[in-house]
Amino acid sequence: MANVQGDRAAAWTDRVEQLCDEGERIAHRADLEAATLVVTNRRLLAFTPDRGGRNFRAVDRPNVGTVAVESTDRLAWLGLSLAAAFVGVGLLEAARAVSLGDLVPVEPPSAPALPPVSDLVGAVREGVGTALLVLEWGAVALAVTALVLAVALFGAYVRSRSRRLVIRVSGGADLAVPVTDTAVEDGVVADLEAAIRPNPIDGHDEDRRGEGHKAGPDESG
Repeated sequence: MANVQGDRAAAWTDRVEQLCDEGERIAHRADLEAATLVVTNRRLLAFTPDRGGRNFRAVDRPNVGTVAVESTDRLAWLGLSLAAAFVGVGLLEAARAVSLGDLVPVEPPSAPALPPVSDLVGAVREGVGTALLVLEWGAVALAVTALVLAVALFGAYVRSRSRRLVIRVSGGADLAVPVTDTAVEDGVVADLEAAIRPNPIDGHDEDRRGEGHKAGPDESG
């Protein structure tokens, strides 16, 4: 069912003219991997069938603010990766520098002792040595686990990094769609922003800028 809805939403990108009001005409079109953005003389039409929520959105051009490419990532995963790596390296260094098994004396005490006491001391020594050895290998295993977790978290952080085309909308939620580096390099974003900007009215904008430059010396005098 979801595929059918997605196909129907995508089919509208080939029938944009049917969505235009009377007197509205298409001025520019940008086809991205996950969205199609159409600029008319009145509105910005956004088709996003691959995203959750609405498949179509229309924004009046005066309500469109900046158009920019932003990078997103999950810095929390990077922080956890560094913390896990720090713990893993620290445990490995501690296990390498200190051998817990060497803390247990191998030779029995030189003082004479009764056989039952000697057997008890030997059993305790052996039990403590085994426990320390298990603790040492446990620290090594924990260090390896922490390092593996650090690598996995860093890989997740790298995969989470992406670039989005963010269109600021006044009085409404901003529009954000994924964008590839190729689209940015090909000038798709720059052309879209230029198409959204208001067009000059018969060169009046240039005349006004020229009048502003001419008025500068007169005002200073």
